[in-house]
Amino acid sequence: MNHRFALATTAAMAALLASSTALATGTSTPTPPASGCVSIKRGSLGNVYDSFIWDAQPSYAPGTYVETASGLSSSGGEKRALFGFDISPIPAKSIVTTAKLWVSIYSNTSQTVRAHQILDPWNENTVNWTNFGAINPLVAGSFASGGSGYKSVDISGLVQEWLNGTAPNYGVLLEEALQGSTTYKSGESGKPERFPYLEVCYTEPPKSSVGDTVFFDGNADGIQGGDEPGIHDVVVDLFADADCDGLSDGTVVATTVTDIAGSYHFMGLTSGCYVVDIDDSTLPPGHLLTTGTEQLGVSLSPGQDKTDADFGYVTFSSIGDSVWLDSDADGHYDSDAGEIGVNGVLVELYSGGALVEYTYTASSPYTGLPGFYLFDSLSPGSYTVVVDTTNFGEGGPLVGHEPTFDLDGALDNTATLPLGWAEDFLAADFGYQLSCGNGACAAGEDCSTCATDCGACPASCGDGSCNGTEDCSTCAADCGACPASCGDGSCNGTEDCSTCAADCGACGPMCGDEICEGSESCSTCAADCGACPPSCGDGTCNGSETCAACPSDCGLCPIVCGDHMCASSESCSTCAADCGACPPVCGDHTCSSAEDCSSCASDCGACPIGAPGTGTQGYWKNHPSAWPVQTLVIGGKLYTKAELITIMKHPTAKDVTYSLAQQLIAAKLNVAAGNNSSCIEASILAADAWLAMYPIGSNVKAGGASSPWSVGQPLNAKLDSYNNGLLCAPHRD
Repeated sequence: MNHRFALATTAAMAALLASSTALATGTSTPTPPASGCVSIKRGSLGNVYDSFIWDAQPSYAPGTYVETASGLSSSGGEKRALFGFDISPIPAKSIVTTAKLWVSIYSNTSQTVRAHQILDPWNENTVNWTNFGAINPLVAGSFASGGSGYKSVDISGLVQEWLNGTAPNYGVLLEEALQGSTTYKSGESGKPERFPYLEVCYTEPPKSSVGDTVFFDGNADGIQGGDEPGIHDVVVDLFADADCDGLSDGTVVATTVTDIAGSYHFMGLTSGCYVVDIDDSTLPPGHLLTTGTEQLGVSLSPGQDKTDADFGYVTFSSIGDSVWLDSDADGHYDSDAGEIGVNGVLVELYSGGALVEYTYTASSPYTGLPGFYLFDSLSPGSYTVVVDTTNFGEGGPLVGHEPTFDLDGALDNTATLPLGWAEDFLAADFGYQLSCGNGACAAGEDCSTCATDCGACPASCGDGSCNGTEDCSTCAADCGACPASCGDGSCNGTEDCSTCAADCGACGPMCGDEICEGSESCSTCAADCGACPPSCGDGTCNGSETCAACPSDCGLCPIVCGDHMCASSESCSTCAADCGACPPVCGDHTCSSAEDCSSCASDCGACPIGAPGTGTQGYWKNHPSAWPVQTLVIGGKLYTKAELITIMKHPTAKDVTYSLAQQLIAAKLNVAAGNNSSCIEASILAADAWLAMYPIGSNVKAGGASSPWSVGQPLNAKLDSYNNGLLCAPHRD
């Protein structure tokens, strides 16, 4: 019924309705309600509201008068009677058998009284001819007046519409021609036995149900295949949806949990609209919906068993796993054989030529082994993993190394692979060995830095090794000093002419006895034989001259390592005894005291990579180019970068869910950027759980010891401290 009809004169009303009037007479006493029938009556079940309006006095409001009336007023003008009914005791959408309005009347004429549907709300205390709204011009039912006693009018069709919710329940209006008038006892007459009432006989509608499965959708096609299992222990909520717009009204009708097969079922429901919703916090981590929306609107007709309200989920995928030193160059990572991973290596992930994400290798959180990397939360697609060229530059963790293994065998520091849903590809490894050992003596290698490729260096006195061509006489620095030996041509401290004439000469005359005799000469005993005439420099190396005494005649003496003089042809590498030990050599596999990670990473290891420092939510909001990731999961829901920035710009004064969401987004970006997260991981998990329970935009207010914010505010404060660099990670410069 969608016609609206304002108040009209009785004559116009009679002319309009003359052809549609139907008569229904009633007995003088009500028929007792049968089983399945109820009587809506003031003071008992439900309530009845009654009044009248009068065109002769349009502003007159009779309020709770003991009588109402229709037809010609004794004082002039027309009156119309109004009746309203509270039908809430009757289940909505029940099937009406009969519905009759019973009124106790007095009339001195016999004519038709017509009932019309009222189309606008009214108040029995204030309603009058002027403020009354409109009626439906079609007659809902009628009866013949005359005499006194109860009369009834059948309005079954109208009551059915009220129960179905297809027409508003504002009651009925009674009117008649001005040739007569009828009065009715009201609910304020003080005589319950003559109160008006509505008698409704009905059958309750059959109950409905909705279900079916929450499942793992391995191929992400939105349909549960025979080998795709259900997800158990997931909480499913059923909400009311009175306006059938597919959005919950906030009222939880029922809650259940999926069984071992992932099945759920809500039974015993009245027909109407509902919303089925999954509690994200009870899903396993990292699951993504494949079947539409998690708030699923359903419409149930009476007795319907709806069994297609399914929810499919698929997990994100990942790529990893190791960058390691392949000491035997066999392409297999063998930690038991002493092969180790390399931390601090910059690894990048590309898709479609664009950088998606980057990370640095570190010790695995699962095995503790170094060289681990992982890109997770990935959607299906083709990806390329790249070991960046900066790793091989000066000070890089792979300086001096060359590849021995990558996924496609090209040894180009890249690996390209396709990735499907729920796929953890953990074989994108990269092996490296020092360039030394590959059989080629390349630039920068020599016998001292890579004997494997360039051959061993020739023996050198002073290198600390007494080689086959050296002995105590030729290289005391390496082989030690020779023991004293008579006949070795050297008269040592323990020898003299009496103990070793071969080295020290035979004992002879004593110089100083003023007799130049025997073996004495001017050179051996000037006291006895006189001074020798000068001869050095005469170009002849005479018998008494030596290279040491007269190098101009006898030439320079040969250089001897160990004489404590570093000659021009000697060096630290050829004679450390004379020239001192050589300074440490980077690449000799020994981290000397003068070396460190910055001066010689190949001996001392790569220097650790410094954390970039944390940024506040204001920093991340205003520096989108610095974001290390393009998506984040907040409160169990995946958001894009643009959506996250919109959330970070939202005011927080009237809804603190935005405040906690902004701090959580900043904290996750700080962790993704490589900052220490040991002090904040538990708070991040708790904040995610809180936002899953009170989603972003759910209008949570601050204040109150028992409000949700009493739990959320401490998390908000700790995340803020972390983002400001006050906890386990420094703040950005």
